[in-house]
Amino acid sequence: MRGRLAGGGLADSSATHAPPGRRVESIRESAYLWVAVPTLARGDVERVLRFAGEAESLDGDDPFTKDLLVELGELVQADWITYFERDHLGRHLFEVGRPDEAEAWDGVPVEGWSDATLNGSPLNPHRRNGYLGALRVSDFLSQRELHRTRFYEIGLRPLGVEHTMEIEIPSPPSQWRTFSFDNAERAFSERDRLVLDLVQPHLVRRWQTAMARRELAAALTGVEQAEAPESRGVIVLGARGEVEYASEPARRLLREFAPNESLVEWFESGCRRPLVHHLGERRLIVERVGDALLLEEKRDAVGLTAREREVLAWVARGKTNPEIARLLWLAPSTVGKHLENVYSKLGVKTRTAAVARFLGPIDVEGGDAESIVSAQS
Repeated sequence: MRGRLAGGGLADSSATHAPPGRRVESIRESAYLWVAVPTLARGDVERVLRFAGEAESLDGDDPFTKDLLVELGELVQADWITYFERDHLGRHLFEVGRPDEAEAWDGVPVEGWSDATLNGSPLNPHRRNGYLGALRVSDFLSQRELHRTRFYEIGLRPLGVEHTMEIEIPSPPSQWRTFSFDNAERAFSERDRLVLDLVQPHLVRRWQTAMARRELAAALTGVEQAEAPESRGVIVLGARGEVEYASEPARRLLREFAPNESLVEWFESGCRRPLVHHLGERRLIVERVGDALLLEEKRDAVGLTAREREVLAWVARGKTNPEIARLLWLAPSTVGKHLENVYSKLGVKTRTAAVARFLGPIDVEGGDAESIVSAQS
């Protein structure tokens, strides 16, 4: 168990709003950089710009590494710097700190720590209102007031922490992603806050780049594992939107569906929602993930008879042809014939592909075959 103070729960807001008591322009507007920069020393400006340039380039799939936290420590001095992810129950999903900082947790009591830091942080109400920028605990509580709280007694005091500042990364309402800066003696300054507000959008873009890479890698894996004729394809786009690579399944799907005009209109409109193009009982779904287009073909279920749906439901539960034959009082050869018809109608060649195409990702082991059949009727 490692981590710091709980951040806010609402992170679907893409803007950084001004915290109570002070007015700050959105750091996502380029004008804000020029409003803010004169308040920083020349050396601070150079360090922020250098960090921003390095943060925009991502070598691996992990956006926030120990090395990145070390670089943040060059911008804002702190005794501890931690990035952590939590769900709404306070469970740690992921966390990382700078090298050699783990020993700070030796002897810290576990009982009540998550609840105290998750529910007791004075920053929480402002995070839930959508503010993602830098906040200090001292913005809302004096040191005397802080020392009276359970949040301090359980969450900060065992670590020797007296001063805390955090920034957030946008996340779903069910979880949050937080950078926490903690000091034992030095209070965080307005200069520290300004620096973190300036680098926060670059951290967000670094996160988004990493997520796009992971999704693309997963999609490519799925394409490589798909069977012929494949139902999934991928197109990789260049910096100006040109096609750099198109898998064979993607080319086939585009030839067969020919969604030329609708695809162009969808792309020019910003690809905010998946594009769905119909061709009889077949559907082509196109979704943009980062610099890639993911294409997937699906078929409507109306082409299967009631008996074929029943056979396929038992296939989804892992039954063999002889087992299905006994369950349905059929000959094994009849079951095989039903499956041949299913394969032909769904455009697949294996049992696994037929189940995935027709039933989708369901918990077949815990379900009831009859309910699965009726749900698809």
